[in-house]
Amino acid sequence: MKNEKKAFTLAEVFSVHPKGGRKQAFTLAEVLITLGIIGVVAAMTLPVLINKFQKQVFKSQYKKVYVTLANAYQKTVFDLGGETTCYHYDLRTDKQGERLKADCNDLKEALEKNLKLLKVCNTGGVENGCLKPNQYVGLDDIIKSKNPDITDEELAQQTKGCGVITKNQLLNVSTVYVLASGSTIISHTLNSPPVAAVIDINGQKGPNKWGYDVFRLGFLKDGTSYKMYPSGCSIVEEGGISSLKMYKQVFGN
Repeated sequence: MKNEKKAFTLAEVFSVHPKGGRKQAFTLAEVLITLGIIGVVAAMTLPVLINKFQKQVFKSQYKKVYVTLANAYQKTVFDLGGETTCYHYDLRTDKQGERLKADCNDLKEALEKNLKLLKVCNTGGVENGCLKPNQYVGLDDIIKSKNPDITDEELAQQTKGCGVITKNQLLNVSTVYVLASGSTIISHTLNSPPVAAVIDINGQKGPNKWGYDVFRLGFLKDGTSYKMYPSGCSIVEEGGISSLKMYKQVFGN
């Protein structure tokens, strides 16, 4: 029939026919080279895109945990009559809170009621299942990794006043709260409210690295009011950012 279209073989599709008016097509070799180039470009760009996406996820999780804690602490202070001596330090005077035992006991009890908790480990996180063994490294470990020849005296000087900073302190001698979201809050001391705390925004999921999903926050007094804010010595593993920088990236101030 006159109008019947001719079917082409695969060889004809990938061949070049300068005569007869037929359009030129790519050869199989050209197609494979193009696919190879696309693969190389993808291999180079995908890790960057994945890293950017992961950073956005961490920011979102940080904001969620921060808002949860800030609201819980504000409600707790309100429940206690609007004032407490149990806080990390005053932002305006730079003086530590008195942390009267009775006030801290009241703050801890009220805070635990206002947080949606899955579990509280009052005698060590690993022993009671709130944390995994070797879940974190300490500030001392990070410093030693960067300077293996550091002396004990130099290490003590660099970590002076930093509170809970060793792996053993974090994992075994701190009160740990597991929130309903799976995030964990580590108080600096056993049986004490987390007025100076380590937060792991996604709990045991990982990477469990300082400056990625692990940060420090404090319950601070700001004149006559109270707020959650990054505080304490900055602990950041390679490639991460400080809690203060994360806070500013998330909230812009």
